[in-house]
Amino acid sequence: MPSGETRRVAVIDLGSNSFRMVVFEAKGGAWKRIDELSEAVRIGEGVSRSGVLAEPRIERALRAVDAFAGVCAAYGLREEEIDAVATSAIRDAKNGPELLERLHAHTGITARILSREQEARYGYLAAVNSTRLTDGCVLDLGGGSLQLVRVAGRLARESGSWRLGAVTMTERFLSEDAPADRGRLEELAVHVERKLERVSWLPGSGPHVVGLGGTVRNLASAAERAAGLAGLGVHGFVLEREALADLIERLAQLSPSKRGLVPGIKQARADIVLAGAVVVQTVLRMCDAPALEVTGASLREGIFFERRLAHHRVDLDEVLAPSRARAA
Repeated sequence: MPSGETRRVAVIDLGSNSFRMVVFEAKGGAWKRIDELSEAVRIGEGVSRSGVLAEPRIERALRAVDAFAGVCAAYGLREEEIDAVATSAIRDAKNGPELLERLHAHTGITARILSREQEARYGYLAAVNSTRLTDGCVLDLGGGSLQLVRVAGRLARESGSWRLGAVTMTERFLSEDAPADRGRLEELAVHVERKLERVSWLPGSGPHVVGLGGTVRNLASAAERAAGLAGLGVHGFVLEREALADLIERLAQLSPSKRGLVPGIKQARADIVLAGAVVVQTVLRMCDAPALEVTGASLREGIFFERRLAHHRVDLDEVLAPSRARAA
């Protein structure tokens, strides 16, 4: 690419809880993030029970992606410069392919459904290229699923994906609009343990765990504020297990509608953040890890890294720096 040429690409993540788009720009061969949009579509709501995406959520998805398409058009992005992917909820739903067909007809954007292995790989690429992780485990918690990757010598050695996402676990164990029952929290933790107990490599993956995903970032933000460290940003924040346990105790005493009042917890995630916290806590306990290192990178950056790191210079501070994020 000529040094004076400007190039842009967009990555769209059609997640089970949120739809997000990030726009990256290159000038002189160096890439940086220039824009970000997010919409809490909650497309995965009810999928674990019904097996299909609900029509009201589909309509909301169409509006969100239509807004994304408008931004792509404003940046002059061509079809080949837009990489849209769908994850757990759309992958698992019987009418997932139908939704993508409607999205294409409505917006012109073509999305591909990631396999469980691909989703885990992109989380690994995001984590290993944004932190100093050499040996340990990557924890990628989404709305519909949990991905874990064992890393040794910076290489992905083992991986897996389970339907243990924050939305899925909330619907199964913590659906009432009331403070959480301790018994239900214990049932949730036991459920996670049973799902993961046959993962022979998990206990020996090492104490260094890197976490990513919106729920993980919210938990880190809340813990950071509770420690009086607000303003430093969650990338690189180390969430200690003790601090996570304190946060779980605090969130459990509140109804879902009140959890969004806890500094650092976004209202759009208030009802699902507690279940997500218990999933994270259980994984850390099974890994015998004292803490979770949080990365600001995500699946979107993983996709970007795969396509760009081999050919262009990437300044991680620029790529991970907060852009003028806005709701779609």
